[in-house]
Amino acid sequence: MSKEEIKRLFKQFDNGNGHLSLAEIDRAVIHFYPQFGTNKKAIMRAYKAADTSGNGFIELREFEKIVLLLKQYDEISKIFEELDTNDDHRISFQEFKRGFQLLGEDDSDEDSLRQEFNAIDSNHGGYILFDEFCMYMANKKIQ
Repeated sequence: MSKEEIKRLFKQFDNGNGHLSLAEIDRAVIHFYPQFGTNKKAIMRAYKAADTSGNGFIELREFEKIVLLLKQYDEISKIFEELDTNDDHRISFQEFKRGFQLLGEDDSDEDSLRQEFNAIDSNHGGYILFDEFCMYMANKKIQ
């Protein structure tokens, strides 16, 4: 999208205060990107990541990032859902290990897998949560 298109789209959903709330972003996503509209986890994660000012709102200069981030987090969300076979919105060690099997990766070194799992499980709750998985996937992309 061109800068003008981005500005026009931003103004279309801005209520006049110069920034977009999560509700305004949600409406914009549903309207222009309906394929992402039901993925609330991806919308929320993209919203948080794009809010580089930390004020809880998306300003025009942050708005362009939303579309790119939304696509990225939607893809990550789909992988997460595939691994979360019991649909409890978290990944157990067994689900994590099964993911390695599905990818054809070597899962025979359980100690290495456990170390990797524990590194991702940053809150040490015994499960990988979506936000933790996003951080892990972002770090893998950088490497």
